[in-house]
Amino acid sequence: MKNNTLTPRQLMLSPDVLAYEIGQIPTPKKIENRKIATYVIIGVLATIIVGVISYEIYQYHQENKRKTQDLN
Repeated sequence: MKNNTLTPRQLMLSPDVLAYEIGQIPTPKKIENRKIATYVIIGVLATIIVGVISYEIYQYHQENKRKTQDLN
């Protein structure tokens, strides 16, 4: 087991501040940054999915147009 010694200043800190300082829990700023990054990733994936679906629909309609023109 790892035995980390705390400085006298750290011993006087409140538990939440001490946990932030020694890295046991993420700070609110890190949580916010992760949330923003998650939204950006979800947005990019959603855009790609919509683009692929749109392209597939376009290709399907083009194929149908070609088939109807070949029949005439």
